Formats: sequence, structure tokens, C-alpha cells
Amino acid sequence: MNKLVEVENGMLKSDLTEFGPGDTMKVYFRVHEGKKDKVQAFQGVCIQIRGSGPNRSFTLRKISQGIGIERIFPVHSPLIEKIEVVRYGKVRRAKLYYLRDKVGKGRYVKERIVRKTQEAKPRKRRRKKSKTAGQPEPVAQPVAGEVVEEVAEEASGAASDATVEDTVTKDASAADTETKNSPPEAVSKEATDAATESGSQSVEES
Repeated sequence: MNKLVEVENGMLKSDLTEFGPGDTMKVYFRVHEGKKDKVQAFQGVCIQIRGSGPNRSFTLRKISQGIGIERIFPVHSPLIEKIEVVRYGKVRRAKLYYLRDKVGKGRYVKERIVRKTQEAKPRKRRRKKSKTAGQPEPVAQPVAGEVVEEVAEEASGAASDATVEDTVTKDASAADTETKNSPPEAVSKEATDAATESGSQSVEES
């Protein structure tokens, strides 16, 4: 690699803010006056960006006391302390030379709204409540063999109950049929004689 390219790459700045034509910018640069150095600010609208690498530069334009002032700043100059974007502009051109002929409100560029991406905050994980809280303890489930035995016992008990009920109903129905089919009992002679005697005694007393 060429040594000149290596020297130029070492002069490039990496902490520059992104900007484009139409943005209102404020540039802080050092000025040497006599024995003192001070920092001045120049604010204006960026009307062009040209060049690449260490030769990249941009032009700012402002109007001071009715007079248009333009100044060219090298992007990677060591005299520039800071570049601040005050307002983003919405334009469709790379060179805004038409602003030189504008007067009054026509020299203003429409603002472009830029939403800054917020850093993704870590989401708080919610603790899941245990389902067993406030509930009765689960009953131990029987083994498969025990379940089969219990089912068999229940089936046999139900069958025995059904047979007992069948026998009781059969006995009751047999008794009813016997009472219906049996003829009425004949009245004994002694009962008839006693009834006639009691009737004759009552007649004599009267």
C-alpha cells in the first residue's frame, strides 16, 4: 500500500455525526488570535458536500444582517472541535444553490422529522404462579392392577345387589298372585249360630 494513503487514512475521523444537504448545522472550530486560541461557532444550512476521504468538505450558508455568507469546512480538519446537527432538512437535491436566489421565508428548508432509535430495554420476566398454591394435595393414584381389582369388586357387588332386588320383587309378585287366586274362606257354622243367638236375645229383651 502507498505510504501517502496510509498517512491520509490516519488523519480520518471516526466520531463524526451523520448529516446531509439541507441540514442546519453548527460547527465549532478553533481560531488563533495573537497568543490565544478560542473556539467559535458557525451555524448555517449545508448547501453542498463534495470530495471523499481526507479531501471531503461541506459548505454552510447563512444570512447575517441581510448579507449571505458561505463558508467551506473540511470534514476531517483538526481545527474542527465538534459538528452538531440542529435541524434536519427535507430536500430532493444534492446541491442547494437555488437558495442563493431566495429571499424571506423562501430561503428556509422544510424540516424532516427523524426519530431516534431507543436502546432496547431488557424485558422483565414475570414469575409464573404455581398452580398448586392454595389447592389440596393431590391424591396418590393407584396402580393399574389395583384399579382393575377395584373395578371387578364394584362390578360383583353391583351384580349381587341386582340379584337380591330381583328375588325380593319376585317374592312380592308371587304373594300378590296367591292372594288374588285364593277363594274366600267359608263362614263356620259356629259363627253363624252365635250370631243368630245374639240376635234372638236382643229381640226378647226388647
